[in-house]
Amino acid sequence: MQRIAATTEEFIIHWRQKQNFLIAPECIAFDMDFPPVEEVIDMLRRDPAVKVRSAEELSSDGESNFGEWVRTAPLEEVMEHGGFGLSHFDLNNFYGPGQFLHHLQDQVMIPWRTFLSARGFTWQRCAPYIFVTAPGVPSNYHADFSHVVAWQLAGEKIFNGFLDPDKYAPIEERVVRSNPLRTQAPPDYDEADVLAYHMKPGDLLWNQLLTPHWVVAGADQAAMSLNISHGLVRCRGAFGPNEALLHQRWEEHPDEAWLADLRY
Repeated sequence: MQRIAATTEEFIIHWRQKQNFLIAPECIAFDMDFPPVEEVIDMLRRDPAVKVRSAEELSSDGESNFGEWVRTAPLEEVMEHGGFGLSHFDLNNFYGPGQFLHHLQDQVMIPWRTFLSARGFTWQRCAPYIFVTAPGVPSNYHADFSHVVAWQLAGEKIFNGFLDPDKYAPIEERVVRSNPLRTQAPPDYDEADVLAYHMKPGDLLWNQLLTPHWVVAGADQAAMSLNISHGLVRCRGAFGPNEALLHQRWEEHPDEAWLADLRY
């Protein structure tokens, strides 16, 4: 039931659907070395722009005393305790000479943008983020106002979605900005409806814009991924099905596009 794009034709076919899919190395594979995940955690947690969440507070966007503890406690204690997630959305802080993302543009972002351009894709936003999750920690259940390519760097995770996303979260509801999909856990569902990908280091997954999903880190070690967020994506001039409906909504409610800061 899984979907894998191993050729340009398959990539475009899967992109034009609503389900998430894997991108095989035959299509594109990145080649960049990263420090051990513990070192990345230590660098991220010390940066003021990092976001820290507790596994026990998945439904909250705020940061409690737990976040301050993760930032300042000895790394060994943080790793032993677990139960945390880190996300960073301003990676410019790590692009300087000698820093761990100094070669990210040359080795990942330029090859990726070249891959898309050569296949007729255009976009307005293409930005990298990093996510690190302690062993066994799940994300909340949500849908993103962006297309996301997740590159698994360390550890493993299970990326869960649905074969028919509209069955559990109709797209007509998801495009309404005032009705975001974000809950602590997914709704009751039939296991036969789940489209799950067990991601290991090196795997690439395309998460379709506004598809409901939840992610669970493997139990053995922290999971780290580089996620590339895209907006206003067209292939040979045409939006994918979900983004077409989103932009139809924005034509009727342009104030929502401004709030999202994804259109202009």
